[in-house]
Amino acid sequence: MAALGSAAHQALIGRVAGRYEADPRVKAIAVFGSVSTGAWHELSDVDADVVVRDDVMIDPAAEAAAIFGGQAAIVIATEDSVDVVLDSLEEASIRWHPLSATSPNITASLRVVGGDLSAPEIAAAGEANRVPPDEQRLLDILVREAVGAWKAVRRGRGWDAIVAVERARHALTALRGRRDGLRLDPADPLAALAALLAEATASFDLGPGRRALVDQLGLGVR
Repeated sequence: MAALGSAAHQALIGRVAGRYEADPRVKAIAVFGSVSTGAWHELSDVDADVVVRDDVMIDPAAEAAAIFGGQAAIVIATEDSVDVVLDSLEEASIRWHPLSATSPNITASLRVVGGDLSAPEIAAAGEANRVPPDEQRLLDILVREAVGAWKAVRRGRGWDAIVAVERARHALTALRGRRDGLRLDPADPLAALAALLAEATASFDLGPGRRALVDQLGLGVR
């Protein structure tokens, strides 16, 4: 099994796991995303998931302070999660939740690094929360953003085109329930758009109306 990221990633994961190693509130600590799949870059952030007992209440900001102390230069907390930027520029995102509230978005890549629960147990809880995507709405969004990106390029608005391609990509991610493996070059928005649309049309039926719009873009998407 691939190592969990670089030595720096592993040290950061160790800090999170070490915090909860003997904590009776915690049932499991898992890592997901690029660091767990092996698709990481040395600048990738660490995505961690902490499963707590059903009766436990967590203060994410306080937990982040306990884990990272003064090294946490930025802490952005929500009700059950935190995004942290350390003074070393390392980044971590952590979510705390009971098993029944596991996100389905982590099931494909999670790896357990501590606690008593297995990866299949956590994944099963996440899959139980998976809601079928609104395919027609998401396809509408994808094609609308594709048209917007194409128009932005023709108007010389490169940044707008890049943003529209990324929004289309988010729609594809929502349709699939996981991230794609595309390597898109923002320096060439039309090539990125063509690759994204090819990926979408290979997996989903756009239908005649959306297909006609895509054909008008002249990107050679089959």
